[in-house]
Amino acid sequence: MTRTPAAQAVITGIGWVGPFGAGDSRLLAEVLQANVSAIQPRAGYATTGLASCLAAEIPSACLPLTEEARRWSRSSQMTVLACRHAVAEAALTETTALTQAGLVVGSQYGDLRSTEAFCLGFLRKGPLGLSPLLFPSTVMNAMAGTTSIALGLQGPMLTVNQDSVAGELAVARALLLLRAGRAATVIVCGVDELFPLLYDTLAQLHVLSPRQQGDEACRPFDQRHNGPVLGEAATALVLESPAHAQARGAPILATISGACWGGSPTRPGHVPSLEVASDRIVTRVLDEAAVPPTAIDMAYLSGYGDPQHDTVELACVARAFGAARPLVTAVTHLTGQSGGLGALRVAAAAVTLQQGISPVLDYLQQPIRTDIRFVTQPVSARPRHILVHGLALGGVQTAILLSPASHVDATAM
Repeated sequence: MTRTPAAQAVITGIGWVGPFGAGDSRLLAEVLQANVSAIQPRAGYATTGLASCLAAEIPSACLPLTEEARRWSRSSQMTVLACRHAVAEAALTETTALTQAGLVVGSQYGDLRSTEAFCLGFLRKGPLGLSPLLFPSTVMNAMAGTTSIALGLQGPMLTVNQDSVAGELAVARALLLLRAGRAATVIVCGVDELFPLLYDTLAQLHVLSPRQQGDEACRPFDQRHNGPVLGEAATALVLESPAHAQARGAPILATISGACWGGSPTRPGHVPSLEVASDRIVTRVLDEAAVPPTAIDMAYLSGYGDPQHDTVELACVARAFGAARPLVTAVTHLTGQSGGLGALRVAAAAVTLQQGISPVLDYLQQPIRTDIRFVTQPVSARPRHILVHGLALGGVQTAILLSPASHVDATAM
């Protein structure tokens, strides 16, 4: 019996604010083509006494300096700017297509910078030190609210908060909104920022590379990996129903053929053990899209850089595909790790499908598995389909399947 594919969505615009600047899919393509890492010693604040000092930071010159933007927190500035680039590339104008669009924002930490400033005001001056201007930014939904107002959006709005895979979950929830008919267009943004308190705390807890072993670096899937290196970014995508995008003549960058999420039991702050880690999220998304495993030519994985995390994620993918394993790549060696990074991986997969450009894991000298094919040199052929997989601390898994623009079914929605 032939499985009927679930309703699709199409990506018509990409916006990115990251360590390489701000722009649309053209900037992302340049970054993937150059394959040069933005990870370097932190410039914004001292690292004295910390074993960790590396990060991929956004240059301050990237963020807007308008009077309007000065009222927003830094994370809201990142979100609004990324969404504006995506909207511009999708050619959405101040019409019904934009005003009735929905918005889903995914973030691991939210605006912790504003939360810290708000709390410090109380600790230093008591109740009189609490700032009514800062308080709205302490709410997890603040970035989505600010962006909705800035862009004039009137559709459904949602914020997804999840460790490591908030970006992918935001894409998956946006797909549900489209399938339910809640909106014909949904803007998705995965965003997380760096700031001293967050970085220093994680470094002091030895969560970050080098974890008191070896030299500090971002080396996912290599035997020398010893923890993640943090980055910051905001990545936005415009998702539309195929019929809506084609009716307005929108450029289609890629098709989202399926999205699933679930989890495997484990302790908080840990990944599942190899014995209980499940491949069912991957097999579910393949079944949902009615695409056989042999048609998946590439997989963008989390590339967290933690030995246990990398080992379990590769095991899940290997079990799902058996002998027909796709090429594996990641973007963390270029941009660092952040909770909203999954949206960037989806955007990068769209660029790979459209232009045949993918990040090369050129640092990979000692793969932790020799039965996995990694992208260690430029790939000439364009993939037929790409899996974007995420694994979070706590056991949550995500799987999003992307297909070329030509794979779109205008009758699917």
